[in-house]
Amino acid sequence: IHQDEKKITVHTKYSLGSYAKKPVLRGTAQWTVYASGDICLHTSVNVREDVPFLPRFGLQLQLTEGFNKVEYFGYGPHESYIDKRHSTVKSRFEATVDSLHEDYIMPQENGSHYSTEWATVTNLQGMGLLFVGMDDFSFNTSHYTPEDLTAAQHNYELRKRDETIINLDYMMSGVGSNSCGPELLPQYRLAQTEFVFRIRIKPVFRE
Repeated sequence: IHQDEKKITVHTKYSLGSYAKKPVLRGTAQWTVYASGDICLHTSVNVREDVPFLPRFGLQLQLTEGFNKVEYFGYGPHESYIDKRHSTVKSRFEATVDSLHEDYIMPQENGSHYSTEWATVTNLQGMGLLFVGMDDFSFNTSHYTPEDLTAAQHNYELRKRDETIINLDYMMSGVGSNSCGPELLPQYRLAQTEFVFRIRIKPVFRE
């Protein structure tokens, strides 16, 4: 931890895997907290070379009940992914967390927005957080965690959470798969063995 009058910087190392297997990736994360309230994350990642590709990599946050207003500059207005975005346009959009959820009969990954430059999640009074990527990122807000979606076999089994779940992804591999068609094409995979993810989080009042 390094501290001066204007900022605090925290350096951490991490690995993702299990005790029974080699880590899928290793990396370092640097969190810098400024006196303004801004938080900057800089993470460097090394992926094990025998891993075919990652489904996604990023940061997940939770906000308490009431943070339901969303504004973003990215591909919309409906969901968009690296391999599923030709019916969308890149622009500035406003929505609610509920309206961004795609109600598939079999719950699955949904509602992400490809190539987002910035996004805000706020409450009715306009107070909340601004997320700005140093590079474009994939952005998703929901009242369900990815684990909730995976566990449910039908949409009626989902139980909506009061909290707002926010996913800020360096990149997400395409949603296409060979379950009913060809294998996901290489250009739509997160197959990099080294990459850097940088994002800024800032408390804001929209008005």
